[in-house]
Formats: sequence, C-alpha cells, structure tokens
Amino acid sequence: MKKTVQVTALLFTSALLLAACGQDKKEETTVATTQDSTTQATTVTPTTATPTTVYSLEDAQKAVFEISDRVGTITMTFYYKDDVLLKQESVENYTLSKIDADNPLELLKNSSAEDEQKYKDLIGKGFEYKSAHNDDIFTVTYSFDYTKTDMKKLKEIEPKLRLTDDNTVSYSEFRDKLLKAGYVEK
Repeated sequence: MKKTVQVTALLFTSALLLAACGQDKKEETTVATTQDSTTQATTVTPTTATPTTVYSLEDAQKAVFEISDRVGTITMTFYYKDDVLLKQESVENYTLSKIDADNPLELLKNSSAEDEQKYKDLIGKGFEYKSAHNDDIFTVTYSFDYTKTDMKKLKEIEPKLRLTDDNTVSYSEFRDKLLKAGYVEK
C-alpha cells in the first residue's frame, strides 16, 4: 500500500509529465534589414525561453479536470487559448486517515518538500507552490503560469516535457493524456 500512497502523493510530478506532447524543435527566426538600398537576411536563434507566441489570460477558455481515489482528490484547472495551455492550477487533497502508511503526514510533507525543492528555481517566476495540513486533510496547491515560466528551465527539470514550435504546451494533447489517465472533465 505504501507504493500506492507514494504514487498518489507524486501525482503532481506526473501531471507535468502528461505534458509530453508535440515535438521538440529548435526555432529560428529570419530577420530582414535594409541598409542603403541593399537587403541582407540574418538568421537569429532566440535566446529567450519564454513562449514566442504572446497570449493573455484575459480571453482564455477554462477547463476543469478531476480524479479521485480512496485517499484523495486532485482538481486541475486549465486556462487555454486556441490550443495553447496558458495556466495550470492544481489542488490536491489527501485524507490522512485513509492512507495506509506508518506516518502519512510525514510521507506527504517529505514528498511536498521534494517537489518544492525540485521547482525552487521557478518559484515566484510563473510557478507557485504551497502545502498545508488541517486536521485529517493534507492539501497541496500549485500553479504554473506558462506565459511567465521559463520554459527552458522547466524543460531541464522535466526532460520529457515536449514543447510545440513556439515554446508552448498543446492543450488538446495535455487534455487527452489526462483523460487517458482517468481524469474526468467537469
């Protein structure tokens, strides 16, 4: 049963791995400049790891997915525009008394600390993470604002993360992976 608890507690990490969609491609941009009636083309490789397509959360669509088992519930809210995932907000609630482990509170605290350490370079830069314990419930909340997150750093942390041509995550492919994993769209 400890294996089940650990798998459930680490669903946070799995959620990011579900973004393994699209293909990694190096993007190049061609810039034309004019100088004294001559035109020269220069190929520039972007040095920024932010998405090259600019989207705003203001006109984004919203989708909510949920998965439950006997020890807890994970609710994920996504904001997307066209097929681009812009933001992910997740709330994981675990009922400590239903976890079959010697010390479920310690297990979840350690798992949370490991996740927080793993993503420490992104905290406050498009990524937020919190955990809390109240009575019999242990809650983990986190969010990724993909419009602000350094996608190159995220890719280093999650090597299986696949980005589209413009350094974004495909919402439809992410959604399909969630549904295959047992999440239900609300």
